[in-house]
Amino acid sequence: MVTARLFAFASAVILAAACGSSGPATSFSTTLAGANEVPPTTSTATGTATFTLSGTTVNYTVTYSSLSGPPTASHMHVGASTVSGPVVVPFSGLPTTASGTFSGSFTQADIKAQTSPVINTLDDLLAQMRAGNTYANIHTTAHGGGEIRGQIAGH
Repeated sequence: MVTARLFAFASAVILAAACGSSGPATSFSTTLAGANEVPPTTSTATGTATFTLSGTTVNYTVTYSSLSGPPTASHMHVGASTVSGPVVVPFSGLPTTASGTFSGSFTQADIKAQTSPVINTLDDLLAQMRAGNTYANIHTTAHGGGEIRGQIAGH
């Protein structure tokens, strides 16, 4: 009897683990395009950005092609898809080519605090990312306000 209960319990634990978690998103991505900028650009450049939460660190990879020139800056901003919002996390390690990939990571210490919406902690930023209120973009000399942009979505 005890063996049967133990087997049933172990089976339930394995089944629950196999079903996965429906908890908050820890992976995020976006597709970058000129049409997503505010105001839109006519750039034919494209890109992708992925973000993965690992403990208290967010790792990111941004890949882009056919920019009008090398990137001059790249950031995560807070804001809906229809607005230009403030920078919350600057990205580093930008290539000096019109097509390329860069990767990095950030922690709470890298977040530029905001008051509307309030973003002071990594949890605050993750809540905005999960709500679809953040975006990534890449700036160039020809497009100082941003050449390509994409709203970040959780998975």
